[in-house]
Amino acid sequence: MKILIVEDQSDVRQTLKDLLEINGHDVLAAEDGVIGVKLAAQDPDFIFCDMAMPNLDGPGVLAAIKQMPGVREVPFVFLTAQAERSDQRSGMGLGADDYITKPFTERDILDAIAARTQRHRSVREKISELTERHRREIHALWSHELLTPLNAVMGALELLDMEADTIKPNELKEMLALIREGAERQERLARKLIRYFSLEQQLQVPPPGQLVCCRADRAINAAATSVDRKNDPGGQLTLAAEPGKVAIDEESLAFAIGEVVSNAMKFSAPGASVTVNGAICGERYRIEINDKGPGMTVEQRARIGAFMQFGRKEGEQQGLGLGLAIARATAQLAGGFLRLDDAPGGPSGLSVIFDLPISNVGQTSRVNPTSHDAPG
Repeated sequence: MKILIVEDQSDVRQTLKDLLEINGHDVLAAEDGVIGVKLAAQDPDFIFCDMAMPNLDGPGVLAAIKQMPGVREVPFVFLTAQAERSDQRSGMGLGADDYITKPFTERDILDAIAARTQRHRSVREKISELTERHRREIHALWSHELLTPLNAVMGALELLDMEADTIKPNELKEMLALIREGAERQERLARKLIRYFSLEQQLQVPPPGQLVCCRADRAINAAATSVDRKNDPGGQLTLAAEPGKVAIDEESLAFAIGEVVSNAMKFSAPGASVTVNGAICGERYRIEINDKGPGMTVEQRARIGAFMQFGRKEGEQQGLGLGLAIARATAQLAGGFLRLDDAPGGPSGLSVIFDLPISNVGQTSRVNPTSHDAPG
């Protein structure tokens, strides 16, 4: 493999370089973090990185690499002379795959390569099969999004296994919190995937179902309560919705609105206004969500869909880009459509509009795609 070493101590760097080359690997060697990030553009298959370095330390290198397409999912192992568990937890929490304490042996290095490469390869192979089956997801960052929360979970579990007999109660709580955070993020991704594919299936083959409709204003209020203030702390939310019925179940509509509101909050500056308005316009019910975030270009609006994200180069984003795709499919199931415009008042911001037909008594709607899910 092509392996990148980022290590400021020349003797350690040379020793590790010789060890890897003897075992048949091609080696890129950097004497500091800044050079290491530049060499990472050469697409290494594995990265060893010192934790404490001048100019740019190990966590800084990892943060930079996590924003580099094609490199962010490469196995990343920290090297350090510090053996304290707090440093180990810190490394795992940042998304590193492993943590090797100096001085290390040849077996430590080779075992780390074998174990971490196998874990990443097996997941990437499964993801490759999915993207082959669904060609429109080919550019998605599936592996990055699915592996990142698992890295925290697996890393913390390994530390628990190694230190089970000596770990202190406060350290145990920290690691359990890390596991919970990773598991909850993984659950959110899984629920969105299930919902999206269920909606897509219903659009292609509408199932038989009961007559369903809901009060759109109640769905709007339910969506507001589903916004996760911990993960979406940005904008200040304002609601105004008049009563009106639409041909879809309340839970599905609330989930879709919640996804759009969550995105609006996430991309809004602290204190900025995010408004959600619902009103009857003739024979239509219009739900409009406005924010003051960076907005989207006309080209980006035309390309919205599952597994499409924009602005990755400007900053790291989490998720699979499913929110707008879920919102659009939900609007279609209700007999309407989703539209994206510039936010009123400009010059920045986005306006997401659900345009839905008013439901009359006895009008048919699709069944709830995932009725067991809670909104958001």
